[in-house]
Amino acid sequence: MLNSKTLYSTTKTSILALMLGAALASSALAQAKPTYAFKIPSENTADALNAFAVQAKVHLLFPYDQAAKTSAQAVEGVFTREQALAKILEGTGLEIASQSDDTISLRTIQARPEASSGPATEVIVTGTHIRGGNPTSPVHVIDRKEIDRSGYADIGDVIRSLPENFSGGQNPGVMFANSANGDNTNLTNASTVNLRGLGTDATLTLLNGHRMASDGYFQASDISGVPLAAVQRIEVVPDGASALYGSDAVAGVANLILRKNYTGTDVSGRYGAATQGGGSQTSVSLLSGTASDTHYLMMNLELERQDPVKAGQRAFTANADPGTTLFQSQDRRSLFVAGGVTVSDQTDLSFDALVSDRTTEGQFNLGAVYFTRNYTPNYNLSVGVTTRLPGDWKLRVTGVAAGSRNSLLTEMPEYDYAGTAHYANSLSYIEAIADGTLIHLPTGDVKSAVGVGYRTETYQTWVFGDDDLYKGDRGVGYVFAEALVPLILADVARTGLEALELSVSARSEQYSDFGGTTNPRLGIRYVPFSDLTVRGTWGQSFKAPSFDKMYQPAYVTLYRASVRGYAGGGTALSVGGGNLDLKPETSTSWTLGADYTPVGFPGLRLSATYFDIDYTDRVVNPISSFGTALSNPIFTPFIDWSPTADAQGALIDRASEFNNFSGAPYDPSTVVAILKNYYTNASAQTARGVDLAFSQSFVVSDGTLNLYANGTWLQLDQQTISTVPEVRLSGTIFNAPDFKARAGLSYVRAGLSASSTVNYLSAETDTGVTPNDEIGSWTTVDANVAYRFQDGVAALKGTRLSLSIANLFDRDPPRANSAALAYPGLAFDSTNTSVMGRFISLTLSRTW
Repeated sequence: MLNSKTLYSTTKTSILALMLGAALASSALAQAKPTYAFKIPSENTADALNAFAVQAKVHLLFPYDQAAKTSAQAVEGVFTREQALAKILEGTGLEIASQSDDTISLRTIQARPEASSGPATEVIVTGTHIRGGNPTSPVHVIDRKEIDRSGYADIGDVIRSLPENFSGGQNPGVMFANSANGDNTNLTNASTVNLRGLGTDATLTLLNGHRMASDGYFQASDISGVPLAAVQRIEVVPDGASALYGSDAVAGVANLILRKNYTGTDVSGRYGAATQGGGSQTSVSLLSGTASDTHYLMMNLELERQDPVKAGQRAFTANADPGTTLFQSQDRRSLFVAGGVTVSDQTDLSFDALVSDRTTEGQFNLGAVYFTRNYTPNYNLSVGVTTRLPGDWKLRVTGVAAGSRNSLLTEMPEYDYAGTAHYANSLSYIEAIADGTLIHLPTGDVKSAVGVGYRTETYQTWVFGDDDLYKGDRGVGYVFAEALVPLILADVARTGLEALELSVSARSEQYSDFGGTTNPRLGIRYVPFSDLTVRGTWGQSFKAPSFDKMYQPAYVTLYRASVRGYAGGGTALSVGGGNLDLKPETSTSWTLGADYTPVGFPGLRLSATYFDIDYTDRVVNPISSFGTALSNPIFTPFIDWSPTADAQGALIDRASEFNNFSGAPYDPSTVVAILKNYYTNASAQTARGVDLAFSQSFVVSDGTLNLYANGTWLQLDQQTISTVPEVRLSGTIFNAPDFKARAGLSYVRAGLSASSTVNYLSAETDTGVTPNDEIGSWTTVDANVAYRFQDGVAALKGTRLSLSIANLFDRDPPRANSAALAYPGLAFDSTNTSVMGRFISLTLSRTW
């Protein structure tokens, strides 16, 4: 396990290593300017620029994060450096800042207010509201090329693969039946983002920079309806960002940025299946768009069907009811449409709309066989007006409306029971943001952004057989400001102090139900050498309790007392649900990191970040362990050891549902304890750790070879009340792992691309049994090979064929004994591993 001393040492060593490497990097000999033979495929701009530097034998300095967000056209033939570079930079938002015989420096294109470049297509940068600003927070960018090379079928798979993300919460395959935490319940087969394992409600998910409505029972933004073909890139900021984006951005922000200026038509079909049986998947996609200097219009229609995986289809769940659904079936339909138009020299209009629905089905057996069927339609709409103001200022006014509904039908034939639960969430807001140059200083221009907005949110849930309607609503008014201040005049000739920038931001919000809050944030960006950037942030965040934590209907569950850790016989009642007395959550976070792109090693990028999140009043289920709830003394404050029949009856009468998983009829006289697991504010929750990333690109045999690796060490601790000890959560069953990593390579040459990735999860501790067990580590390998026909047979030009294999060596999840206490046979951690096994898919697409 990782302790604070180890984290500090690791971080210090990593950053010092980067700085030492920068100091030792030497410049290559000056080159003349002849013509060169270039063969650079169409790929993301950062990779194209690295390939250019190698083939042109020149040192190239450029803003990597900016370049990684765009795509460059292919360059093939004999050109001068200037000619080849001009082709690569076209439409990327980058320009030459300075150049010599052996070094070229690029920068973001400086604002030119007199020029109109079409309808609001400037690059969105997550982590700042300032156009062209350099975020001081770490930003993980997954671009279109990386998505294509991954072989993943949907956007949820892409997000779940990230080391900084935890797959628990509301995600496919997560099963409450073998989990200790009620939040690890995926009623609707949603896909959500869960940075640092702090919960899906602690990460703010954006679609094209706009908030999405919460989904279902557990109030997380569902991304499963976003068609993968429409995604241009994904930007993840694993850093507290309430000062920029408001509530929910405690663990960070995930921004799904969709294509806009796409021209052409792409039709694709995909079929895949698990070699152990079940899970077969069929999807089709139609992407089409047109764009010019004055308008763009794009649409993407995607249809998907996936069959279930049953317990009887897996050897490691052979002892469970064979009809039990391990992975629910799904039918999904998604449509995304975006458009924009320049109506005058000063004004652009734009809109985007995402509508989707899905139907999922499952079968379970918790004392009796029951079937579920869930239907979930949702929508996200936004309309924006961008106005160019005097100077380089722009004003963007955006209106957003979003919502989701869930209808969950449950049938229990044995008891002749059928009931439906309904959940509805909606969100709407209007926001205005202006940004531009605030003042001119001798050190450079101070860039600024200011904004104001008002947001409304609603939540409703009602259950068949319960006359009560549980609902909540809130209004939030807010103002915010951000400034980027150059502390020194940037000068690449001043070694050791080339650039130093300070980022200052604050956001003030007024909640209709929780009053006011103001959250500041500071960031620093220090460039001692052209190829090294050191960055740091400090900020405070605020999060109002989500509606489900407050208004969730009460429920009662009866278990055999022994499965909850009791040494004798009898049964135990567990009660849970919402809590109207919850307080807002607050946090203080800071990061320190460095990014190194050495001039002497073109194509190499190293990154290290230490993060620290100190969470106060985090809303949690206080009993965090299933199998030791009645044996671990830290849970004593939440246990009633004298449960009278009247007390039991009162709890059951108030509950909207009563589940009996004991295997025998309910008898009040056999109940030895009541576990009070209502949501409560924990005294403290902390997340500390280190993110490391490496990438290197080479030109090999007229192609580009890319090596990459990234990993996250995490230490997640929780103290429920001040009188009980702190408990380690990370590295324990049903929680985020201590260490999660990915490493691999890809090769691109003309129309051929191939990649392979190793995914690693560290061993866990099974705290649900006494004495604790070790759950083994889990390593899987993914592979993808694709070929796009470019020349030769005219009829095949634009056709792409891709073969992907996930979990190539068919590794089963490691055994986790306590997971089977509530549900015999399901002895695996469904929040960290997958039951799918080896999955082979074939994709055929055609582009015109």
